Amino acid sequence: MCSITGTYIFSNKPSDTTKLGASMQKALKALQNRGPDDSSLNFVNKNCVMAGNRLIIRGDAEKGKMPYKRNGDVLFYNGEIYNFKKLSPKAIVDGDTILPTYEKFGTKSFNKFDGEFAISIWDEKKKSLILARDPFGTKPIYFSLNKNRLIWASSAHAINQIEKHALCKSTQGPTYKHSYAVQEPYTSYNGIWSIPPGHFLEVNNKGCKLHCYNKWSEYKAETENTDELFKALEESLKSRLDYDGVVGIPLSAGVDSGIIAFMADKLKIKYHIFSVIKIFGQDTEEKEFILERIKRLKNVNKVTLIDFGEKEYKKAIKEMFLPNYYDSEKFDNGNILMHAVFSEMAKNKIRVVIDGSGGDELFHGYKFRDDFKPVRGWPRYWKNCNYFYSLFTTLLDYTSKADRAGSFFSIESRFPFQTTKLMGASLKLKKSEILKWPLRKYLLEKVKYGKPLQYDKLDKLGFSIKNKDKTTMINDMQNAWCKNHNITALPDNEPLKFPFKIGVTQPNI
Repeated sequence: MCSITGTYIFSNKPSDTTKLGASMQKALKALQNRGPDDSSLNFVNKNCVMAGNRLIIRGDAEKGKMPYKRNGDVLFYNGEIYNFKKLSPKAIVDGDTILPTYEKFGTKSFNKFDGEFAISIWDEKKKSLILARDPFGTKPIYFSLNKNRLIWASSAHAINQIEKHALCKSTQGPTYKHSYAVQEPYTSYNGIWSIPPGHFLEVNNKGCKLHCYNKWSEYKAETENTDELFKALEESLKSRLDYDGVVGIPLSAGVDSGIIAFMADKLKIKYHIFSVIKIFGQDTEEKEFILERIKRLKNVNKVTLIDFGEKEYKKAIKEMFLPNYYDSEKFDNGNILMHAVFSEMAKNKIRVVIDGSGGDELFHGYKFRDDFKPVRGWPRYWKNCNYFYSLFTTLLDYTSKADRAGSFFSIESRFPFQTTKLMGASLKLKKSEILKWPLRKYLLEKVKYGKPLQYDKLDKLGFSIKNKDKTTMINDMQNAWCKNHNITALPDNEPLKFPFKIGVTQPNI
């Protein structure tokens, strides 16, 4: 995990590079948690500066150092490219493959990368800036655009350090009552938006254009053959678990985390289990089954069982709504438990965590299926199954919980259930009233799990606090948000409209 930021000035006149450089230092400081090991900036010309921070996961202080440069092109990026060896056999770290692949395939290279990424490239031949986000949006890129300049960064807060933006009313999507999060591409900052998943911005002296490079398909969902799915899932799990250090795995009694933990056990990698088993003095309803699962693991390095109480609650409320944590309002109480888990990981010096976000969205894991519907302003890819519109709502909301908690504690989050191959396979599978039936089958057949436990036959319980009043927790989170942003109430002014149409390419603006 790293961070990226930069500014592009729409002018033929040379800019004040001293002023631009100083503004970048403000952004880099705001993004330091996402990359505490190194920091750098690069003026590609007098009107464009690129910068980034680095968390060293692969390589060392020199191998993987940013920026990357090749034939005049410049690269800063955030994330991981897992198939980098296939693309560039001589590559030492994943960043080595991005510019050579881009030089060969241009923006089509983004569909060739298997990974989680937010990429910024200066294309010297085209004299253009390219900002690309992966197909699922696991890594964020925010931007602020007007007729004079474009500012981008890995957090909206960093942009706000360069140029102040007023807070605005929360834009609510179809599943707001479940995640209590602002609907992308909007944020809580007026005039700061996110680049949608599977899109890239092209910026030059002609203006700024949004391109869609990844469009989802719709198939007849009628097969029960899981061969394609199982092959894609095994490939993804192995690549995301590839790390020389100890991997952190949040283990619940759910299917997704079970698959991750038992695959790690099967591969005999170094891994550390973190599980919440008590909340406010009461055993969780999952505790018994979590402990039974842990007993089955043969190669686990360490287990941390978390007793979540008032101390952890207050710490989470205090830290989660600092401006450099969440970029926007996010009041789901599952965020609180997520923060506590990552806090424990940080104490144990974990640098990489494998998160199960995406399993519910790709494999029909939610009971509230009727709440998924087309999202205003987003493409309508699916006519026969509204469930997959969860990719534009709950998936972005819940994935960001792990990404933002990880970034606060300088931990990289990886998401093995969010790959285009896996999505392609899931679109073809027959639907069932059994939640996540293909993943249940994989858990029982492919990772040496053993016979199903009683809990494995139950529906999803959800990762949330159930023994504290929900309204009280929402109020606590809202009050913390307001306090940390120096306001007395949530803003009610409407946000500026997103300046592009999602899912298509359109003229420069």
